[in-house]
Amino acid sequence: MKLTFCYYGNPILRKKGETITEITDEIRDLAISMIDYFDNNNGIGLSAQQVGKALKLFVLRRYIHLPDGKWTTSEPYVYINPKIVARSKETWVEDECCMSLPKLYLPVERPLKIKIESTNLEGHRIVEEIEGINARVIMHENDHVNGVLFIDRVEDKYLKLAEGKLREIKKKYNST
Repeated sequence: MKLTFCYYGNPILRKKGETITEITDEIRDLAISMIDYFDNNNGIGLSAQQVGKALKLFVLRRYIHLPDGKWTTSEPYVYINPKIVARSKETWVEDECCMSLPKLYLPVERPLKIKIESTNLEGHRIVEEIEGINARVIMHENDHVNGVLFIDRVEDKYLKLAEGKLREIKKKYNST
């Protein structure tokens, strides 16, 4: 499936995803194409909105910390109709970036742990408790399916510093 990638400034990034009522071949193809896209473009996760589809669907790979101190990534995960049902009170701040906002890194405060419910490609309902960087990636992608960008969670003082970069991204990637 050919995907059209959407950058900051494209209105679809602000659309809340529609609930997926049936896992069709088209949904399976979309998920597989999304995984292929982020694998080939240095991503770790991708939402349907980022490829022009206002659906409650995102895909990602999890970070795995190896015994030798290095990192690798997991097999891909598919989240259909995800819902974060619990968040820890404990939070942490870390720089985030997004494929739809290239080369923009800003600090975002997020809960350290979450509990998420979703459906996988096989139609099974999954409930997971995730923490740390993998919880952050899930929250970032889950925000996308709700029309929220990571910059919406950045403190005003940092966002103000990024205004020029945001205008540059909008102009560069959305001119016709």
